[in-house]
Amino acid sequence: MKKIIYTALMLCLTLLVGTVNAQEQKRSSGNISDQPLWGPVGYNTVSYYFIPDVKAYYSVAEKKFIFLDKGEWVKSETLAEVYKDVDLYSVYKVVINRPEPYLNYKAHVLRYGHYAGQKNKQVAIANSTNSKYFVINGHPKAAEEQASLNNQ
Repeated sequence: MKKIIYTALMLCLTLLVGTVNAQEQKRSSGNISDQPLWGPVGYNTVSYYFIPDVKAYYSVAEKKFIFLDKGEWVKSETLAEVYKDVDLYSVYKVVINRPEPYLNYKAHVLRYGHYAGQKNKQVAIANSTNSKYFVINGHPKAAEEQASLNNQ
């Protein structure tokens, strides 16, 4: 009976340690796999991007742009029609890791507005050769990485 209890206890501890390790690994890697390919490299965790060129935000978790439309904040999978031709890969993006950043919109425009018009100052994730970004769906190197892992 003691053997069964001991074995069950060891199994529970093993599962607990494995769960804690997986959670810690997730925390340390952040939300890289959720970030868009046009996002800038260098951030393990991103909640929002502020895009000075279009005076809009992008929520990484919701995968939606947030912008003012007739005085109201709107969430949309695409930018406002007037900005449909903006190249998100080349415009400057500011990472903001605070909830509801649009509530500080005026401060963000004052603080980061000077980045508007600064093209290609950041390396986009899609152009990164760092393997930590290959987990992002659609990354050009992701297929190569997967094929390499499959051949091992």
